Amino acid sequence: MTHQGDETYLAFDLGASSGRAVLGRPNADGSVAIDEVHRFGNGPVTTDAGTFWDIEALFAEMVEGMRIVAARGIAPRAIGVDTWGVDFALLDAAGKLVEPPRSYRQKRIAGLSRTVSDRVGAQRLLDRTGSMHQDHASLCQLLAAKTFTPEVVAAAERLLFIPDLLRYWLCGARGTDCTAASTSQMYDAVGREWATDILAAFDLPAAILPAVGTGPAVVGALSESICERTGLGAVPVTAGCGHDTGAAFGLCRGPHLPDPDDLVVISSGTWAILGVFVDAHLPAGTLDPTRFGYEANPDGSLRIVRNLTGGWLIEQCRQIWAAGGADCSYEALIAAARSAAGTQRASAVLDLAWEGFASPPDMPATIAAHCRDSGQPVPETPGEFSQVIFASLAHAYAEAIAELRSMTGRGLGQLYMIGGMARNAYLNDLTAEAAGVEVLVGPAEATAAGNVACQIEALANA
Repeated sequence: MTHQGDETYLAFDLGASSGRAVLGRPNADGSVAIDEVHRFGNGPVTTDAGTFWDIEALFAEMVEGMRIVAARGIAPRAIGVDTWGVDFALLDAAGKLVEPPRSYRQKRIAGLSRTVSDRVGAQRLLDRTGSMHQDHASLCQLLAAKTFTPEVVAAAERLLFIPDLLRYWLCGARGTDCTAASTSQMYDAVGREWATDILAAFDLPAAILPAVGTGPAVVGALSESICERTGLGAVPVTAGCGHDTGAAFGLCRGPHLPDPDDLVVISSGTWAILGVFVDAHLPAGTLDPTRFGYEANPDGSLRIVRNLTGGWLIEQCRQIWAAGGADCSYEALIAAARSAAGTQRASAVLDLAWEGFASPPDMPATIAAHCRDSGQPVPETPGEFSQVIFASLAHAYAEAIAELRSMTGRGLGQLYMIGGMARNAYLNDLTAEAAGVEVLVGPAEATAAGNVACQIEALANA
């Protein structure tokens, strides 16, 4: 695909298992054409000190992506960054990392969500921050840092979420945006302010929190050193959709889609983020904060979300099977799952929220043990495992949609499936049957396309 620089945008889209640099160009119909120019792996690194992201290696890959773009003779109009939520880095007074950012899969946060909610009250916490009560929330991670490594927190002058840190290294901007902040359990997305009273309850330093922007905006330009390293000019750097789910959901409202009051969206990658758009918080007591919460869209509007397992289990299984020489293409696994449907060994339904699925060394063995321990048939072949996983995903999606119908009073008859798992027509069929919905398939590249759309709006707003 050939791009003209004056119509092309560069988006960095980083997930918990891989990252990529993509070029995006708006089409006449309002969609965004995506051209991947560089893909690289990602994953947490565990040491004796804990589980961390190799953030400097990730940034080096971003630099390589910019070099590739420059070598093609392309001058993008803007650059944007989106990543997973909740994780953050701490910078000292000199703007240097106090330590590498820790992963939300770190073990030391286990059980802290209960500690937090017990201390300040579950309903108060939900009303104030809107966030689900999950151990990996930024608030729990910061509390863990203060508890286990207080010297790290004491040395911190600024907290930046992962997309903010990468943007800081691009252009020097040290703020965040509402999509990233709303994943933290430290931000009031309705009042658009940090919930400093919640931090005070744990003697956590609110002064390290960055300024929060709402809406797409230009926040700087590539620094001179980055220009020298990449061959690009002083390209504008944008913010507004730092959280990848916020970028994806930003595409899901408009005249080309059904009435949002009848629409459920699932943005599915490693996680499946299921959500509906709302104008404000529902009445107190409506949401179970251990299962649902609120997050912000790029324009500051809200969605109710449920974080469910997405492609994590099947991807972890594929790694094990590939090491054994099996055909692990999605096409082969989906075909094998269809063939296994209805057989006894492929009839189990997994509890996808079980903590044992978080990061086991051998996912197929873990699934087999879970089935055995729960008194269900144990799958044996990749096709049977795949069928169990896909059917369990559809069951979890249907359960969450039923809960949303009850909470909102909406029919929610249509499901907009976006992200990489949207390509799995078999999973879509299973979900349609289990949830009683019509599945509409949206862009598999929704996150990157949303990133580009945010950049376009940021330049228009400048």
